[in-house]
Amino acid sequence: MRCKKCNARLADHDIWCVACGTQSSVVKTDLSAISSLKQSYQKLTGHFSDSVPIASMATLLGIIPIAVIIFILSSVISLENGSDAQYLINLLIKSVLFSLFSPMALIPFAYVVSQNGHSMKLEGIAAYFKYYPKYLGFSLINAGYFALIHLICFGLPSFASDPILRLVWIVLLNYWLAIVLPVPILMEAKGLSPLRAIRMSYKHFHDLRWNIYLLALVLAVLNALAFSLAVFPLALHSPTQLSGRARLHDEALGI
Repeated sequence: MRCKKCNARLADHDIWCVACGTQSSVVKTDLSAISSLKQSYQKLTGHFSDSVPIASMATLLGIIPIAVIIFILSSVISLENGSDAQYLINLLIKSVLFSLFSPMALIPFAYVVSQNGHSMKLEGIAAYFKYYPKYLGFSLINAGYFALIHLICFGLPSFASDPILRLVWIVLLNYWLAIVLPVPILMEAKGLSPLRAIRMSYKHFHDLRWNIYLLALVLAVLNALAFSLAVFPLALHSPTQLSGRARLHDEALGI
């Protein structure tokens, strides 16, 4: 492979030209988010059922509880934020609650990286929880960062922040997500602690950070679409089905 600008010879894995510093085509071809998604789909074709047990565990023990917590905190329970102390305590409660259940949704990364494949047998359910402490630490680090930038950018009840910091919060949030997205894989593949994996991601993934972010964004949109297609027809069909059964019941009774 050669540089498109200075024609210097490059290794197949070079991201930047060592002569002129121009980015090679590897980032937009081999490391493209869409290309990676296609390769993953082709590799998993015929083996999607292997992911059902581990995905079910993550959904039942992680995603659904987190969704329930969000619903309760936003619609059922209204936490008082009158004073700075109450505000900080409520922020701490939310951080801890999300940190307790987030590891259950992240543990599947340990099975994805495993050399034994990404399936999980019924007898291996107990082993699912042995990864919990490591991912709990990772979740607490993220919760601490999110709480910190929230306090900086939104302030306290007795100390308001500048409105421009709302935009800063969006930048900090997305930049942190771009940094930590590869961390679960690094933790398993390299056997690193959460802090060391975050440090490695920040130091070595700057060239690919936004490719990974784009891939995660595409996956999030696809999963949201799949969830909508699964839930909305069911939500529309269930009342109709119940109404139809009630009508048949009434007709059978001669009502």
